[in-house]
Amino acid sequence: MSDATARRRFAPGTTIEDLKAYMGPFVDRLGYKFNTESSFVDDVLASELEILEKTGDVYCPCRVRTGDPKEDVRIICPCISFHRDEFAAIKKCWCGLFILKEVEDGSELFGVIEALSGDVEVPVFRVEDLPPGQVRHVKVGKNDIAVARVGDEFFALSNVCRHAFAPLADGFMDGYHVMCPWHGWRYDVRDGTTDHPDVDVRTYPVTVRDGEVFVTVRIKR
Repeated sequence: MSDATARRRFAPGTTIEDLKAYMGPFVDRLGYKFNTESSFVDDVLASELEILEKTGDVYCPCRVRTGDPKEDVRIICPCISFHRDEFAAIKKCWCGLFILKEVEDGSELFGVIEALSGDVEVPVFRVEDLPPGQVRHVKVGKNDIAVARVGDEFFALSNVCRHAFAPLADGFMDGYHVMCPWHGWRYDVRDGTTDHPDVDVRTYPVTVRDGEVFVTVRIKR
């Protein structure tokens, strides 16, 4: 415990089954599941328990800790939230502990870490996680995005109001419009337009399948 951090999520005596019980529902909400190779999953989690004993938390076993808490939080396991676009492009997390739900055979992805670029569909949450008439923030790579639901339709636009930079996801839905929480500017969630000239916001393609909401972003290398 010489390198213990204040950010302890797991008590001494944590087991592999404890980690599975904690991580399973968490990654399910992000569109992922444990790798289909159960022996591989157990080996990775056993490695994480060794890291837990040394550091006080579980980290991705295939990434190097820097000692900087702000930087190392990006490799806290599960680190999916911090690398959504990259993981969606390769259909797994760095080590392969988690794979996209749509992947049937996780062993086919062992060792695959490609530097991909271009458009990629990123799962952001389950349909039932956002009721109609509401909007929520998601972080996808470097993109801060507000995802809005109108009936059974989903839309995605930049989360930043062009007036005073308020987070639109903290605003209020009025039909197909989201109202800025600070000064009431209205943005059409379908195309990002507002009633003020030259201050429209960017929109992102959204798809829904198998109960999951996907936002398409572009990865640049």
